[in-house]
Amino acid sequence: MLRIVLRILVVLSAIPVALIFNNIWQNHRNLHVLRKNEAEFHWSHIVEYEELQRVVNKLPHNYGVMFLNRHAVRMTLNWLCNTKSFVGAHQRMLFIVMDKHSENSLRKFYPKLNIVIWLAPALQNTFRPYDTTYMSFFLMRTNFIHALQKLGKGFWMLQADTVWRDNFFNVIDVRKYEKSDILLDQQGYEGTAPIRQRTMNGANFYVPVNSSSQQLVESWLSWQKSVYITDPDLVKIFCLRGDYLCDYIPYSLVTGWEWIYGDQKNPPVMIQMDGETGGDKEKVLEKYDFWFLDRLDRCKADKVAKGVEQLASGSVPRVNTVSKSREQFYLKLGELMNQIPVFGHYSSIYGGLTSLYLQIF
Repeated sequence: MLRIVLRILVVLSAIPVALIFNNIWQNHRNLHVLRKNEAEFHWSHIVEYEELQRVVNKLPHNYGVMFLNRHAVRMTLNWLCNTKSFVGAHQRMLFIVMDKHSENSLRKFYPKLNIVIWLAPALQNTFRPYDTTYMSFFLMRTNFIHALQKLGKGFWMLQADTVWRDNFFNVIDVRKYEKSDILLDQQGYEGTAPIRQRTMNGANFYVPVNSSSQQLVESWLSWQKSVYITDPDLVKIFCLRGDYLCDYIPYSLVTGWEWIYGDQKNPPVMIQMDGETGGDKEKVLEKYDFWFLDRLDRCKADKVAKGVEQLASGSVPRVNTVSKSREQFYLKLGELMNQIPVFGHYSSIYGGLTSLYLQIF
C-alpha cells in the first residue's frame, strides 16, 4: 500500500515539474521569435529615420509618446476626445503608428497630429498578454526609447487607456527629477499596501536623456532579448536593487485602476485603466462612464464632462468583471507573499523574473 501511495505522489509531483520545464522551453523558443522580430524595429534603424528626426525636432522638450496599431485606434481616439479641451496637449504628443490604417483613422478626426509611421509586420495582430506579439511590442517600445534618447529630448511614455481630469503636462515639473535616471508611475494608489508602493506599474513614465539613464535603457534592452520577462518587472529589479536612481510620480497625479475600488478620495489627475485582460475593454470603460465616443467614433463632450466629474468627485462606478476580480486576487496574493520574512524580500524584487518561467498554468 505504501509503495502505491509513493508512486502516486511521484506521478503527481512530476506533473507540475513537467509543466514548469515545458514553460521554460516555450519561453526559450519565444525569445528566439523576439530576437527575430527585432530586425523590424532595431533602434539603430529608428534613430536614422529622417521623418522621426523631423517631427521630434519640432516637438518641445518633455513631449509625450504613444504607440498604436489598428487594434488600438478607438482607444486612442477615446483618449484624444478626453484631452481635446486641454490646450497644447495634442500638439505635445508624438503618435507612433504601425500601419497606414491607424494614421488615416486618427487624421480623419485630428488632421494636425504629429504622427510617424513605422511599419512592423510582426506587430499587426491583436496583442494577447505574454504572447510573442505582446512581448515583441514592448521590445519595440524599448528600442524606440533608446533611439529617442539619442535624439536629445526627454519624453513621456504614455498610454491611451487612461483618463485625464486635467492637463497632466501642466501639473508635473520634471525639473524636480533632473538627477533621476527614470521617473515611474506606481502600482496601485495611496491606499495600497506600502510593500507594493514605489513599484513600477509600467504604463506612464518619463525618460531623461542623461548618460546614466541611457545606460539603464541599454541594460533594459539587453535583458529583454535574453530573458522572457515584461519590462515593468525588469525595471523593478533595477530600481529595487538600487542599480539606478528611480523616482516615482506621486499618487496625487497618477494612480492605477485600484483607486476606484478604494475610498475614491484624493482623485488623481490621471488614472490608468489597465487590469482588464478579458477583452471588450471598450464596453467595460463604458460601464465606468469613461467611454467618450459615439458609434461613429465622434467625440461627445457631454460624456467627457460626466466621466471627468465622476473622477473628480470620487463617484466612479465600481464595475465587477472576471478580469478585475482575478487581478485583485493575484495582487493580494503577491502582496502576502512579499511579506514573508527573507523570501518576501527577494520575491518583491525578482518575482516577475520567475513568474513567466515557474508558473504551472
